[in-house]
Amino acid sequence: MQFTQKARNILRAVVQRHSTAGMKKRLWDSEFSGGRWDCLDNTPGDCIYTFLEKYARKGSILDLGCGSGNTASELSDAAYADYVGVDISDVAIQKAISKTREAQRENKHRFVQSEFFSFVPDKYYDIVLFRDSIYYVPLGRVTAMLKRYANYLSRDGVFVVRLWGSEKNQSIIDLITANFTVLETYSQDNPKTMILVFR
Repeated sequence: MQFTQKARNILRAVVQRHSTAGMKKRLWDSEFSGGRWDCLDNTPGDCIYTFLEKYARKGSILDLGCGSGNTASELSDAAYADYVGVDISDVAIQKAISKTREAQRENKHRFVQSEFFSFVPDKYYDIVLFRDSIYYVPLGRVTAMLKRYANYLSRDGVFVVRLWGSEKNQSIIDLITANFTVLETYSQDNPKTMILVFR
């Protein structure tokens, strides 16, 4: 039983990082509709919000891997002017739109169904956010992807990356620190989380 679950997790990780956009979309749609990610639907008070409020400076946020949109709906309304959430899952995007309606923030939010690699921003952002999503990018593509999105940061804009279980993501942390200027880091133990702010 334990071996079977481990094999499933390995297969899932391969599909998430290395398969076609269509296969990834089907996997994420299935997981969001099946409730696998319901645990992330309600995260008020999350440590990420302090950094988003500090660096947004009442500007624009691009959230890559927005999931069901809790960041957009839980972040202080006064902290930002507009928000674009991008996710590969149609199911997640529909949940995010519903949350936005409930929070009465339709005038500030826009959601786009797309993979990270094919999405092209149409403006500059004060924050490009990867909240627990960057580790779904193949390690060999992380630096190039971040450099591409750096072209869409405003003059004082920053990346904010949150990593859950940061010890196992040391390779991503090393890539970021080697290729970008890290402005701030934060870590906590329960749950094990690391946040990096960089440009």
